[in-house]
Amino acid sequence: MGVVWVAHSLVLGVDVAIKLIRAGRADPELASRMAREAQVTATLGHPAIVRVFDFGTTDRGDPFLVMELAHGETLAALLRREGKISAVEALRLILPIVDGLRCAHERGIVHRDIKPENVFVARDTLGRVQPKLLDFGIAMLVHHTEVSRITQLGDVLGSPEFMSPEQARGTANVDLRTDVWALCVVLYNLVTGKLPFELANYNALMQAILHQRPVPTYEQGGGDRDLWLIIAKGLEKKRDLRWANMTEFGAALTHWLLDHGVTEDIAGNSIKAVWLAGKPQPSPLATALRRLRYRLPAATPQRLAIAGGALLATAAVFAAFRAPAPSTVVETQAAAPAAVPAAVPAVVPVSPPVTGASAAETLASADPPAAPEVAPGTRAPTAATKRSTKAVRQSPAPAPRRPSAKKSIRDFVI
Repeated sequence: MGVVWVAHSLVLGVDVAIKLIRAGRADPELASRMAREAQVTATLGHPAIVRVFDFGTTDRGDPFLVMELAHGETLAALLRREGKISAVEALRLILPIVDGLRCAHERGIVHRDIKPENVFVARDTLGRVQPKLLDFGIAMLVHHTEVSRITQLGDVLGSPEFMSPEQARGTANVDLRTDVWALCVVLYNLVTGKLPFELANYNALMQAILHQRPVPTYEQGGGDRDLWLIIAKGLEKKRDLRWANMTEFGAALTHWLLDHGVTEDIAGNSIKAVWLAGKPQPSPLATALRRLRYRLPAATPQRLAIAGGALLATAAVFAAFRAPAPSTVVETQAAAPAAVPAAVPAVVPVSPPVTGASAAETLASADPPAAPEVAPGTRAPTAATKRSTKAVRQSPAPAPRRPSAKKSIRDFVI
């Protein structure tokens, strides 16, 4: 819809860029969008966002925008030439854009049209690189709904391949997490040379964005599993499961770069100073836990229920292995009192004590003990229990006491 010309400012004596609406496309709606782009961009003042100097109309009434003139190329041109770039260089290039979007979001501005064509890799005369975000023409002002209703030609806003699911549905209340989605699509494109959803048919593309899962980047030859988990979190269908803001997203990318020995972004900024300032340095344990957190799936009620069941099962198995083996002697001692009348004590101490030999003679001369009565609900002694009881009887220590004349040998044994 627009075209950009190089112009020379007669007042400032410098070259600038002038953005004009193509002939035959100018209308009040596009003029309003261009005026809003000038207002939005001028208030940001971030090095990763192209500066706007002026806005006006020509003698014919066509709106124009005066911007800084940058030298370089867009990410789209870079991808056409290189095919793809390494994961480290992609993150170093994207982090300044993430910071610029953080600045815009803090002022209630959502870009809504992030794509490689709108990211310009500018270079100055010394060869220093500064990525810049272009085209806030369909940006949404979160706190100014009266101007956020300006729509692009058609039913949806944005470029189809980079639309978030809520944009694909035509949802009106998109928020900053739609920029998180689009930037993750750009990052996916940089490290793989492909798009996560790439279909020629528009309707099929919308359905893929809404329902299909993209192929992991490491299976496409881009980055590793940790990087994919960061990108995948930004490509969650439900926006509540994505990175909540650009600060979280940028910090995750920073940790990945630090793990790979990188300390600066492509513009030479310290990534620790920009993204981790004021935060304590993580310990090795915290780093391991952070990596584990990236590997954990998103917490849904179904996944939480499965995890809870697995935890209970693990606890039960652990308890079963730690439980002590049941003692046969304990079973004998627990089952025997059930055969004794409640009014009679189990053991009646008498004096004087007898020796182990006299106790054995007494047991040999006495009548064999009658089978104990088994109370209802009590288990009868098994063969193993009887063997254990015999071992207890033949043990010389401690020596049993002589029973009273009124008691049977059964009471003595007990």
